[in-house]
Amino acid sequence: MANEPEQIDSAREEIDRVPVESAPLPDALGLTHTSSPVDLPEPAVPLPHDGLKWTTTVIVVACAFLLLFNAHALRGWAYERTPNDTSAKFVAASETWYDLTARIGLNKPVEVLHHWWRGNMNLRFPGQAPAPVDVRLDSDEPGG
Repeated sequence: MANEPEQIDSAREEIDRVPVESAPLPDALGLTHTSSPVDLPEPAVPLPHDGLKWTTTVIVVACAFLLLFNAHALRGWAYERTPNDTSAKFVAASETWYDLTARIGLNKPVEVLHHWWRGNMNLRFPGQAPAPVDVRLDSDEPGG
């Protein structure tokens, strides 16, 4: 901070020498409709618009991952559709896809986690009555 009188006078002289530009704001309402209070010049080289490419890549990768490792959810969703000719074809396609991913072993992580979760449903506190039904299912039915 400038505490000395000569520093303050020097700063005032410098402020007086520098021309103050008053650039107009983009609209009459002022800064409420701008993203920055600083008006920046356009860049010499246009900025790349990689945002759409990046977003598209992320969506495609996520869809591919879910298609490969989430076949059980696709199959379960197909079974929830209202029964008609179209949904029957979709169920057949989802069953085929589920079987294909199972043959490759892509369903294994979900099956292991599901079996572990169903087994833990049988756990009880000491002195508590056992579960009325053993819920560890090796069912191949959706939701089971």
